[in-house]
Amino acid sequence: MTKRSGMWLDLLHRLLDANGKKMNGKLLLAIVLVAILVVVGFVAFRLILVDMILTLKDAR
Repeated sequence: MTKRSGMWLDLLHRLLDANGKKMNGKLLLAIVLVAILVVVGFVAFRLILVDMILTLKDAR
């Protein structure tokens, strides 16, 4: 296990401990929504970056 994945597991365990070892629907939904937002933001950033690079190549 890498250090990064261990960090995420530790964070998840702390969240579960704060809720009395129960994973309620709101917490799970919040985790899923944050993960989706991160992925969508990363894809949008990559698309904008690729578009800028292609525009710069066309300008030559």
